[in-house]
Amino acid sequence: MVVLHIASIKNDLTLGVCAVVPQHIKAQSNLASVGFINVNNEKIEGIDCQIDYQVPFCLKNLAKPFNKPDLVVFHEAYRVQYLKISKELRKNKIPYIIVPHGELTKEAQKKKWLKKKVANIVFFNRFISGARYLQALSKKEMENIKFSLPKFIGSNGTVLPEESKKTFSSSGLKLLYIGRLEVEIKGLDIMLGAIANVKDFMREHNCSLKMFGPDVLGRGDEVRALIKQNGIEDLVTLMPPILGEDKKKELLDADVFIQTSRSEGMPLGVLEALSYGLPCIVTKGTTFMDDINQNDLGWGVETSVLAVQNAIISAVTDRETFIKKSNNAVNFIANNYSWEKVAFDTIEEYKKIIGETDAIKK
Repeated sequence: MVVLHIASIKNDLTLGVCAVVPQHIKAQSNLASVGFINVNNEKIEGIDCQIDYQVPFCLKNLAKPFNKPDLVVFHEAYRVQYLKISKELRKNKIPYIIVPHGELTKEAQKKKWLKKKVANIVFFNRFISGARYLQALSKKEMENIKFSLPKFIGSNGTVLPEESKKTFSSSGLKLLYIGRLEVEIKGLDIMLGAIANVKDFMREHNCSLKMFGPDVLGRGDEVRALIKQNGIEDLVTLMPPILGEDKKKELLDADVFIQTSRSEGMPLGVLEALSYGLPCIVTKGTTFMDDINQNDLGWGVETSVLAVQNAIISAVTDRETFIKKSNNAVNFIANNYSWEKVAFDTIEEYKKIIGETDAIKK
């Protein structure tokens, strides 16, 4: 099987799509012939078979076997470069799928809805409707995609770390958030509002929250303003993004990871935290509420301030369950979200799509 991935990414592991696309490609390369075109022509670390993007795009000019791929995988939907590429694919009867990474859900389409409606009508509807399938990252994303196309779930994964949590704080509670500083989508107003409502309880029980994320487009200022407005500067520390050994240290030092998103495709921060054996407080909007509760990995709650503040209180009083939840988390990720498992399941779906294409051609 020959699979060609196409994306517009850069070497920035703090951005979700930039972090997961290389991992999908590397893991799938163990099971198929996989190539990659980055339409911004930045060479991405860790990907072996990278093909230069040339304008105008011509399939036959690509190196073999990628001049005749069995399937093309587009990452994200709103890239103008994809329009001519997809036209070339349709002309050559090459099937393609789109991994929208959350862009095509009803919630995402409401954001700047007029701009997206015009862009869809004028440019992108033909590209999207021409896809053989849409690859959702979770069941919730699949159910909430606005566009009526065949869909399947092909989730993100995480690298299994060599170390995991062995001990937790004997007193107090260290909460940790690592992710984008985006108040609305990530529900940071919910998180900070919940902490504000139980701030006296948190002070009494020596609790704190560390937040790490990129300060882009003034979003850090918005978060800092919320912290100040809620009078929780002594409880919440806002820090720049972290990677590598620094991130590992913070994950192993924390007691509970917290993410209170209103909408997600697949929360990478939660996956990584669970892989280290860190119990998690998550909202329904993260798509992980049911998994957390059904597998005893932490506290999965509705997407509301009241539900999150009650989860924080529960985490403080449920300290004796941490070791069990930690062990459950490590096993859950190893069995369901290792990149090897994710790649195998996704390639099996690709085979079905290629089989359908062959049947249509006959």
